[in-house]
Amino acid sequence: MKKLIFIAAVTALSNSIATAQTPVNAIKSGKVANIPLREVNNAVWSDIQAITIPVFPQNITTPMLTTPSVKNIKVKSINDGTTIAFLLEWTDSTKDMIVDADKFCDQVAIQLPLHPDTLPIFMMGNKNGRVHIIHWKAIWQNDIENGFRNVKDAYPNYWADMYPMAEKEGDGTKGKFARDISAVDYSKGTGKNFMPASYAGNPMSIFDRKEPSEECMAESYGTLTTQTNQNATAWGVWENNTWKVIFTRPMVSPDKEDAPVTIPTKIAFAIWNGHFENISGKKHYSQWIDLTTQK
Repeated sequence: MKKLIFIAAVTALSNSIATAQTPVNAIKSGKVANIPLREVNNAVWSDIQAITIPVFPQNITTPMLTTPSVKNIKVKSINDGTTIAFLLEWTDSTKDMIVDADKFCDQVAIQLPLHPDTLPIFMMGNKNGRVHIIHWKAIWQNDIENGFRNVKDAYPNYWADMYPMAEKEGDGTKGKFARDISAVDYSKGTGKNFMPASYAGNPMSIFDRKEPSEECMAESYGTLTTQTNQNATAWGVWENNTWKVIFTRPMVSPDKEDAPVTIPTKIAFAIWNGHFENISGKKHYSQWIDLTTQK
């Protein structure tokens, strides 16, 4: 009974938002010769129409976003018959790429239904209504561009009497060990014994990250799971108080967890503004938007 009431409530909310918002045209993925993986200002994007999509503060489940800071997102899409790409653009006056005790990073995600003919709820799907999510985080890109941010980088004046994952620096004389700690290689040896998340292969604990994005699947919130195969890429650039992020993925994928994009389908978006402490469910989201591709 509770499940039925919840679904009815979400459906009612969806209908009320759809009635209140300005109608949005379908996103049409334009055919091009080449896909720029990281060039957000590449000339290939200039001939593609941008669709402006309103986003809303997530206020269905905790933690809720009470103060929205993003009103809409502009979306363009292109494909070369093999790969499809999306260029997402939104206004953000601060570039937030660091996570700390009181700092959060900017993020954006796209969502596609695994079975568009039986469309799931736009809030991360529902039971037996799986969605495919590709999630970009600014902190992961910072790890790639500037190197993994270790404790020593974040807190250069910290002190440790004993640090089991460390090796001596300099000449190793008395007193040098505590001041000049250098972490051992976490990927091998005894270092992994003290980093259980990395040892277990937790995707949140990757020290040598190659891509700032993660492919996931979900059947409602609270079920988000990393996919075994990671076929997508993403890259962001912040300039002139604006984030531009490119997502790319295969149009035809051998991975059964990847949503189809060669047929008319739907797509949705989510944005987190780190400056306003957006994290987890505290996000801005869109409803499903029509997506078609030109072959």
